[in-house]
Amino acid sequence: MYYKIDLSNYEPREVQNYQEVTNYNDINSEQIQVISEELAEFKDSFGKDWQEWNLKDLRSRLKDNWTFYLVEGGWAFIDWNRKYPMLCQKYVFPNHRGTGLNLDLIWIRCNEIKKQGYNYAMMFIDDWNEPAKSVLKEKIFTKMD
Repeated sequence: MYYKIDLSNYEPREVQNYQEVTNYNDINSEQIQVISEELAEFKDSFGKDWQEWNLKDLRSRLKDNWTFYLVEGGWAFIDWNRKYPMLCQKYVFPNHRGTGLNLDLIWIRCNEIKKQGYNYAMMFIDDWNEPAKSVLKEKIFTKMD
């Protein structure tokens, strides 16, 4: 389900430290190794291999006006190529789930979108993804038709 995010009255939130990446060469080899290992190990809720993106896609996206946010225990993207910036492919490592990192990865991107002067953004949440849907209690999210 797609959701519109109304940031017109949004106040930036306090979040953990993160690295904002717009150039693939800004990611060090240790970080590339961690990402590679996590992508290789990850299975979705149905036990299927991760197929959303790979390191080659990461390089391509960064050349195509996407931003990658890397934190200890996860990552997320913004796709700036749409009418409303799109919060994409947030991932929290299994050993960091339940720590609030899920929300931090949303607020990191909302903070940046607001900083860039946008009042609206969008995101997609699969109906089965209950942990991701927990953010919908915030009044800034509305279903899009």
